[in-house]
Amino acid sequence: MGGLNSRVLFWQLFGIFAFNKADYILTLDFLDMGFHEANPIMASMVGTYEFHLVKLVFVPLLLLVLWQHRQRLGKVLTRLAWIPFIGYLSLMGYYRLLVSVYY
Repeated sequence: MGGLNSRVLFWQLFGIFAFNKADYILTLDFLDMGFHEANPIMASMVGTYEFHLVKLVFVPLLLLVLWQHRQRLGKVLTRLAWIPFIGYLSLMGYYRLLVSVYY
């Protein structure tokens, strides 16, 4: 993987990491306000240690593994990493809307 692709991938994965942390914090805030988790997989974990484990440990470890295997996965990883990056970016926009309405 070339230098430019590695830099793009680094910032994609870092963005996913940062969005994941923001999602964790904002989800906890909105759950306290009476909202419900929209992700059906994560909804079953709310209130358990698994919720925190997935958000705080599993996702960062997965991102680290992807980074470590970037040479083997090649440019396809950079192309596919846009999917969760754009998904989280959209989620942050949704949270911004909720924050402006409820705070």
